[in-house]
Amino acid sequence: MEELLSISIGDFERWLTLNNIINKQIYLLAVFLLLAFLTVILAKKYKIPIVVGYVFLGIVLSPDIVALLPGIDREFYDFYVFIISNLGYITQIALGFIAFTIGSELSLRTIRRLGKSIIAIAIFESVSAFIVVTLAILAFGYPIFMALLLGAIASATAPAATVMVLREYNAEGPLSSTIMAVVGLDDAFALIIFSLVSPIAYLRFQGGGELLLKEIIIDPLLEIGGAIIIGLLIGYLLQYLLGNLNEKTKKILALVTGIVLSSAISIFMGVSALIANMTVGFAVRNFAHKNLQISEYLDTLTIPLYALFFIIAGTEIRFSEMFSAAFLLIALIYLLARIIGKVGGSTLAAHLSAAPRNVQKYIGFGLLPQSGVAIALAYSVEKQYVAAPEIGLLIFNTLLLTAALTEIIGPLLTKYAVINSGEAEN
Repeated sequence: MEELLSISIGDFERWLTLNNIINKQIYLLAVFLLLAFLTVILAKKYKIPIVVGYVFLGIVLSPDIVALLPGIDREFYDFYVFIISNLGYITQIALGFIAFTIGSELSLRTIRRLGKSIIAIAIFESVSAFIVVTLAILAFGYPIFMALLLGAIASATAPAATVMVLREYNAEGPLSSTIMAVVGLDDAFALIIFSLVSPIAYLRFQGGGELLLKEIIIDPLLEIGGAIIIGLLIGYLLQYLLGNLNEKTKKILALVTGIVLSSAISIFMGVSALIANMTVGFAVRNFAHKNLQISEYLDTLTIPLYALFFIIAGTEIRFSEMFSAAFLLIALIYLLARIIGKVGGSTLAAHLSAAPRNVQKYIGFGLLPQSGVAIALAYSVEKQYVAAPEIGLLIFNTLLLTAALTEIIGPLLTKYAVINSGEAEN
């Protein structure tokens, strides 16, 4: 009886703790959304992309900045960090909607019209970023395994900020379509490059060894292929449902269920949820025999999700770990080399593939943001290099700082590109 009583009391205490944490998360989300609303007002007033405001707000709300506020003790600081670290499910769901939006913009008609230039640009900008960053890191005397890892991670482009800017300004045309397609394909190429390079880098770190074909070729192909299969199956079923539903409530529930279900299955199967949801969007767009009229639902659903996504992304930065001269040097090298690789590679590919003139002039400006996949890859490096935690931490912090900067610079340049190309709505 005493044992039973102790178990029930223990369960009750755990429930109270969990309930308290959930309450604190709700309080924090309410503050984030209120500040996001004020950020939108200011962004509109000063004519800057809303996403820049969200990221800047997130940086202001990062634990290191909050810790400077009067009356903040260690206990509150630790609890604040803990709550933020448990909001990852929001970013996962938001990334699912972002990937779906990208896929839904990839019509087969557009791909046939711009297909050669899209593939060429996606390959060139990914490979160029990898090569330029790797060589730059090596040139400054860093180990080859670190150069390979940073180079591979540099190949990834975050679609979220770019997609949000294109949506905000209702951009339409060859440049906007090409940017959408390239940032969608980019993640697949980045995963392939990282999967090929990571085992080689780890062997060099260990001092040599044997490369397995399974690790560098078969596993990446299975991950990407599995994600595509999941996306095609769910996408086909989803477009069938949406095409046979007339009520708004049913359509919205079907849409949300399809995206979240695709993310859940992908995470469970260990494949890329981004690629899976992008494929869902592609299937819905191209398998449907009529206009499903879901763009308005998507735009409405994603407003709070995108706001929370970018704010939470901004809070991840840790200034307390980023003030050494060595760290700032490698972060600067990485940032500049990646910009050169992305802009140079995409521009060269656009010229060689005879892409439309606006694409040749401005394509590089839409490919700079980097978070999401890149930070996930950096996190996987941190977990792999447990024997040398300083290496994983250096790479992870480099990605956090440069991602925050590109999430601010990138949307401003994307806005510049779509306005000067004449594709933004007046």
